This record gives sequence, structure tokens and C-alpha cells, in this order.
Amino acid sequence: KKKTKDHEQGREVDVSDPCIRVVTPMFLYNMNFKKLGKCMIINNKNFDAKTGMNVRNGTDTDAGNLQKCFHSLGFNVSVYNDQTCRQMENILKRAAQENHSDHACFACILLSHGDEGLIYGTDGPMPIKTLTSLFRGDMCKSLVGKPKLFFIQVTRPRMRFSFVKKS
Repeated sequence: KKKTKDHEQGREVDVSDPCIRVVTPMFLYNMNFKKLGKCMIINNKNFDAKTGMNVRNGTDTDAGNLQKCFHSLGFNVSVYNDQTCRQMENILKRAAQENHSDHACFACILLSHGDEGLIYGTDGPMPIKTLTSLFRGDMCKSLVGKPKLFFIQVTRPRMRFSFVKKS
């Protein structure tokens, strides 16, 4: 009988059993680089009044926990708070233009308000694709063949309303 170690349970498993299926990934990324990579966190909490967006309470805790988590994994983490659409695009454009040859991967975490296909800068919405497309192979050659991880945590916008009392 062929056996393998079940690492979760700490016991041997009979893999010749027809009820057991061992899955071997068809493709694995090469993670053997000098550095794991960069992790950019964009944390939008406060929004211009003209957007009608509420403050995103709790997002600073999320950003702090994510910063600690990704740092402990070996990423070089940068956090950017309350960025406009243009600022978000410029931050990620600069990151895409950097040389990532010594890095295994790239991670980006976007914390903001959002809707289907959209993310909010502090000044309004923009397509998420505007940001992610900066890391296509033709735009960011040093990350070709490497994982580019985008984590997007958005809250659906709740509009602020002011009521004017009629006399």
C-alpha cells in the first residue's frame, strides 16, 4: 500500500484507497528570490464631502493588521492613507515601473468604498482595472511570470444626506 503523510492531521494516509485523491499542482511559481516582494496598502478612510461618502471606521485597524501580517510573511510593506484617484494611480504606476527582478511577487491591498468594478479615491470613484492593468506584462516587465496579488476590501457606499427643514 502506498502511504503519504497527512500534515494537517499528523498521520499516515493510504493513498491507494479509491476514496482518497492526492492533488498535485500543475504549476508552481518560483519563489526562490532574494526578496519576497513589495506590498502596497492603500487605506482610504476619509472622503471629500462632495463625494457624499461616509468615514470608513475600523479601516485603520484592518490596515495595521494587514501591515503586520504581510511584514511577518517577508514583504516590504508601504501604507498610504487617504489617497485621491490620481494619487492611487501614481503610487501604483511608480511601483509598476520599479525593478522587481529580485522579488518573487507583488501584493497590493486596496481598502476603500467601492462598487461593481469601481473603487473610491478620497475624491470619487475610478475603475479598479485602471490600477490592476498597470501590472500587465507589457507595462511591468520585471513581474512577468510572477504572481501579482490584489486584495480589494471595499464597503458599498452609504451616502451622507443633509436635510433642510422647510419653513
